Amino acid sequence: MAGRGFVAAATIAALAGVSACAKTPLQAPTLQEARDHPFPEEQLRRDIRGLVTDPSLNHAQFAVAVVSLKTGELLYSLNSFRLLMPASNQKLVTTAVAASTLGWDFRYTTRLFATGPVAADGTLQGDLIVVGDGDPTINPRHPLRWAAFDDWAGQLAAKGISRIAGRVIGDDNAFAEPGLGLGWVWDDLAYGYGSPVGALQYNENEVAVLVSPGPQAGARAEIDLSPPGSGLSIDADVATVAAGEPTRLSLERSPDSRLLHVRGQIATGAKPTTESAGVPNPTQMYVDVLRAALVRHGIAVSGPAVDIDDLAAPPQISGSALLLEDRSPLLSEIIGTTLKWSRNGYAETLLWTLAPARPATAEAGLQVVRDTLTRWGIAPDDYLARDGSGLSRYDWITADTLTWLLSYIHLDPALSEPFKLTLPVAGGAGSLENRLKGTPAQGRVLAKTGSMSQVRALSGYLTTLDGEPVAFSFIVNGFRVPTRQIDEVFDKVLVKLVEFTHARVDTPRS
Repeated sequence: MAGRGFVAAATIAALAGVSACAKTPLQAPTLQEARDHPFPEEQLRRDIRGLVTDPSLNHAQFAVAVVSLKTGELLYSLNSFRLLMPASNQKLVTTAVAASTLGWDFRYTTRLFATGPVAADGTLQGDLIVVGDGDPTINPRHPLRWAAFDDWAGQLAAKGISRIAGRVIGDDNAFAEPGLGLGWVWDDLAYGYGSPVGALQYNENEVAVLVSPGPQAGARAEIDLSPPGSGLSIDADVATVAAGEPTRLSLERSPDSRLLHVRGQIATGAKPTTESAGVPNPTQMYVDVLRAALVRHGIAVSGPAVDIDDLAAPPQISGSALLLEDRSPLLSEIIGTTLKWSRNGYAETLLWTLAPARPATAEAGLQVVRDTLTRWGIAPDDYLARDGSGLSRYDWITADTLTWLLSYIHLDPALSEPFKLTLPVAGGAGSLENRLKGTPAQGRVLAKTGSMSQVRALSGYLTTLDGEPVAFSFIVNGFRVPTRQIDEVFDKVLVKLVEFTHARVDTPRS
């Protein structure tokens, strides 16, 4: 891989510089002295090796790569060439390519059209068509966007529209369907993190499944969905059990079904609990909620809310009047949400947005990813990308590849600082908020987490106490220990790295 060559060359250059600056020859230490008083680099490697090769982890596949971004020196490597499943570390690849290809100032655009004129009495004599290109931000993670439908209704009312004689139609044809990733397993699809993506997206294409206990043990639990309009039907089998018993819930839904099975138990007197479920047709929920917002703001709608794909004779956009145009937040904010909170739908949307033609497909976006990584010096043999989020079990990558990617980003002025601002911060923000607090690594580690069944990963940047920038990647597959044990190993390694210094005080030899 190009990354290993780069590291080796940089290391040689750094060593040459050290030799050129030396004023007096140094006497080589004896073998025993080297063992008893190792150079700091060797001591660091011994410390990390002791953590990642703990006997309790012998069954797991562990890969580590740590590179100094100051010297190019490979500080530690273990199985760094081995292809492993990265989970959400795949999002680092997707977002880096998206930032480079689309630009940090990119915004999604949603347009509302009228297929007929607006009469003097305020009646839109036709359909209202909403045309999207993938904006994922109309959800509570973006407070200013969560009221977008109400804002649009207010704008239409201000234009004098008080009634729509036709339908509210969602045009999602900018993205091909079904909007699922290659290699997503069927039992993920019922949950919000496995929702399909589309050109029209509301509330991350998820609904909250609120489960409340019945009045006494043996009663059926109460189940509600929010927001309405999801298109889901509920098949519930959740029992209320004795007080103090654990709450256990599971969701199941076939990919081509609208029937959501909710199974499990909840204790008498327990607080209501919520699971997130993916919706089968994001466009239908989108237009249902938009129609309700229009009505809520005094705009009567005679026709139903419909997905344009369900119409035998869909109306043509050409010749329709543009009523309003909405712009999403900047790509920098979207990538920040993607990485800090590990949102699968955001990452998949970015991947599909990379496609050069419409309707967009995942494969067309992946081709842009492959072409970009090749230009960046990353060989196709060093990764397999099948989706944008890492939810796919067909994604494979090496720790070397991720550190090379991070090194490239670090050296590119257009990417470096904006990209680092989007990453979770140890003990600070995002998915690392509760990690490494009170340690020397707090605030010094910027990294993307990755987690799914038997997969744990963490890749990003750190700055040592000496101010040395470092890129690192840890990936573990196939472990049987609790995930917290893997996290503890990662965190201990990070503290060692943050505390690392090249300085060495040698005992004078007689």
